Amino acid sequence: MTVVVEFSVIPVGAGVSVSRLVSLAVKELERLGVRYMVTPMGTVFEAEDIGEAFEVVRRAHEAVFSGGARRVVTEVKVDDRRDVERGMEDKVESVKRRLKQD
Repeated sequence: MTVVVEFSVIPVGAGVSVSRLVSLAVKELERLGVRYMVTPMGTVFEAEDIGEAFEVVRRAHEAVFSGGARRVVTEVKVDDRRDVERGMEDKVESVKRRLKQD
């Protein structure tokens, strides 16, 4: 089953613009071959299971430290649905269908 994860890596004390450090987390997802979507407030990705999901977040978190951050706060949301196979796009399409119905 696919696990959908949303996370935000927040470098603390790195100044007003943090895109350089945040991009290092996204580059780590690319290096790992993870399917992802960047949003204005975080990144969403898919993993095969909960263990892989947390390992990906850990590696992205560490990538920001490797880029020079001295403090990092990472927020994580996990959608681990095991009765139906759902991916990132499925969740968005479900809402769009509902909007058309109402």
